[in-house]
Amino acid sequence: MNRYIVVLPILLLLLLPLSSLVAAAAESQPLVKVTVAVDLAHGESDKYLNYIMGNITFVNWKIINTTITSDMLSGVDILLIGQPRVAFAPDELEAISSWLNTGRKVLYIAGDSDYGGGPATIDAVNKLLEYIGAKLRLEQASVYSSEDQNYTYKGVTYPTVAKAYYRMLAFVEPDNIPELYTWILDQGVTKPILMHGPGAVIWVDENGVYHNPVNETFPGLIRIAWFHKAYIGDNNPPPPYVYNPIMYGQGAGLFDFIGYAAEYWKDKNVVITVASESLYGDYEPAWASSYYGVDLDGPRFVENLFKWWIKLVLQPSYLASTVFEAPDPVGDDKGNGNLKYPTNPVFAPGVFDIVDFKVLQDEAFIYLQVQVRNLGGNPWGGPNGWILQHIQVYMLTTDKSLPVNTSTMGLYVSLNPGWNYVAVAVPGWGNTPFPDGEVSALYRADNVLVADQYNNKTLFDTYAYPDQNIIEFKISKSLLADTGNIENWVFYVFMASYDGYGEMKIRAVQAGDPGEWTLGGGDPVALLANVQHKVVDLVAPTASIQYKMLSSYDASAGKLAVVYGLKGGFLYVPPVTVTQTVTETQTLTQTATMTVVSTTTNTVTQTATVTSTVEKTATVPSPTTVLSTATVTQPDLTTTAIAAIIALVVGLAVGMVFKKK
Repeated sequence: MNRYIVVLPILLLLLLPLSSLVAAAAESQPLVKVTVAVDLAHGESDKYLNYIMGNITFVNWKIINTTITSDMLSGVDILLIGQPRVAFAPDELEAISSWLNTGRKVLYIAGDSDYGGGPATIDAVNKLLEYIGAKLRLEQASVYSSEDQNYTYKGVTYPTVAKAYYRMLAFVEPDNIPELYTWILDQGVTKPILMHGPGAVIWVDENGVYHNPVNETFPGLIRIAWFHKAYIGDNNPPPPYVYNPIMYGQGAGLFDFIGYAAEYWKDKNVVITVASESLYGDYEPAWASSYYGVDLDGPRFVENLFKWWIKLVLQPSYLASTVFEAPDPVGDDKGNGNLKYPTNPVFAPGVFDIVDFKVLQDEAFIYLQVQVRNLGGNPWGGPNGWILQHIQVYMLTTDKSLPVNTSTMGLYVSLNPGWNYVAVAVPGWGNTPFPDGEVSALYRADNVLVADQYNNKTLFDTYAYPDQNIIEFKISKSLLADTGNIENWVFYVFMASYDGYGEMKIRAVQAGDPGEWTLGGGDPVALLANVQHKVVDLVAPTASIQYKMLSSYDASAGKLAVVYGLKGGFLYVPPVTVTQTVTETQTLTQTATMTVVSTTTNTVTQTATVTSTVEKTATVPSPTTVLSTATVTQPDLTTTAIAAIIALVVGLAVGMVFKKK
C-alpha cells in the first residue's frame, strides 16, 4: 500500500503540462556570428561588394587590403578571394593553408576566362589550390554559347547568354547530396545567374591527370552551377588541360561545363568553392539581378551560398525548423535531490545543469540541442568541444516494428515505455565508439551500433557551441525509421558526469559527502542493492517531478527508478491497463423433507444446502491509476419464506411427539 501512495503522486505530477514547450516551424537563426574576410589585396575589384555586405547581415565582415598573414586570418571563418590579378606570395600560401588545416573553414576563390590577362589569374588560382591540396582547378580556356540557344530551367525556358556569346548564364543545379545540405544552394532560385566571360572548373587527381567533372567525379565533389549548350574558346596560351578546342570548340557540338564547384574535406570539415567568375568584383559580378533584359537570381544564389557554407561547416542546425523546445528548471542538477558535485574546482556550478532541450529538423537531419548553465570551458581539450558532460538522449518512435528496450547505458534507471534509439555524446577522443571508447555514437534498442562520429561523421556527429553552452547532436534521417512522425516521438534526456575511466564512461556516485572526483549524496541502501542512479539532471517540467521519478527505485525489491519522457506538451505517461476483478457469489438453497416412520413413531427432517459460486472478471483501461482489484459478493438468495416453511414443519413434528405422550 505504501508503494501506491508513492506512485500516485508521481503519476499525477507527470500529467502537468510542460507549459514552456514550444512547437514551431520557425526558421532557426545562427547561434554565432560568422566572420567573413574579403581579399582586396591582390588586384580584385570591389564592385557590388557593398551591396553584398549590406544585404548579408547575418555575418561579420572584414576587408583585407594588405598581405595575408596568419594573424590576419585569426578568427576568420570564411575567406573570399574573387579573381586575383596578382599572384600570392609563398608566405601567403602557407598562411592560407595553415588556416584551412585548423578545420571548420570555407575558402571561396574565383578566376576568369583565358581572355586578355585571364591566364595569369587562372594560374594564381590554380597555384593556391595546388598548395592547399585541393583537387579542383580552373581550365585555361573560355566558355561561350550563342544567342539562339535556350535551356529550360525549372519549367521556364531561358536563353543561355545575355545578348552576347561571352555573357554566359549559369544554371544552379547542385548535385543531390543530402548529407552535405546541397538542397540549400538552389532553394528559391528559379532563374539563372550571370557569369560574365567565364572559364570552366576541372579537377586533377594525385597522378596529375586532369579530368572533366561533367562525367568524372571524385568523393567530396559538389557540382553547383552549370553551363548548357556551350562550347570552348582558346584565346591565349597555355592550351586547355581537358577541353581540346578541336573536340569541344565552336562547330564541334554543344556541351555542358561546370561554372561553380566545391570539394568537401570531411576529415577537417572544410569546403573549398571554386568559380570561373567572381560573385563580387567581376566586370559584372554574379550578384546581378538582371542583365541585358534577362532577369537573374544572383542575389538569392549568393545568399544561399553563404547559408550553405554556414550550415555545412559552422552550424549544421542553421536553417532547421524547431519541432519542440523544452526548458528545464535551473538548479535541479541534484539527481533525486540529494546528489552533490565532486569537490575538484573543475566541476564549476552548473556544468551538469540542463536549462533547455530543443529538437530541430530539416530535409535530411534531426538535431538535438542540450543547453547547460555552464559548459565548463573544456579544461582537458575534448575534441568535440567539451569534457565534463556525458549526455544520453533516448528516442521512442511510433514504429511498433522496431526493437524496444527499457534499460539504459549505465544510468541505472528504467524508461517507461521504453526506447528504439539512443544517441550518446562524449568528448570524442580516439576512433572507438562509446562505450568501449570515447567517440559519440548512435545505438538501436537491440544494442546494434547504427553510426558513430568517427566512421560516419557526415551522417552522425556531436559538437559544441561554447559561447551558447550548447552540445548538439546531428543525426541523418537515413539512419532512423519513422522520421515523418518526429513530433510524436518520446524523448528522454539525461545528463551524467563524464569519466573516461568510469563504468560506461560515467562518473561514480558514493554515499555521504562527495569526493574530489566522485559524486556524493548516494543512497547507501540503493548502492548496496545496485539501484543507485547516476543521473545528475534530466529534462522534466519541475524539479520535484525529477526528484520523485529518480526516487522511485525500490532497493528491497532490486527495482530501478522509473523515468518518463517528453512527448508533445506533456511528460508522456503511457496508458496503464487496470484489472478489476468482480466476484459474484450465488447461494442456492435446496430443501428436502423426508418422513421416517418407525415403531417409536419419531419423525426426523433432514435439510441439505448446496452453494455454487460464479466469478466474473472485467478488465478496465485507465491512463493514470495503478492496478487494483475489487471483489463484490451478491446477497444470499435464501428467502424468509423457506425459513418459515421449515419452522412450520419442525413445529408440527414436535407437536405430534408431545401428543403421543
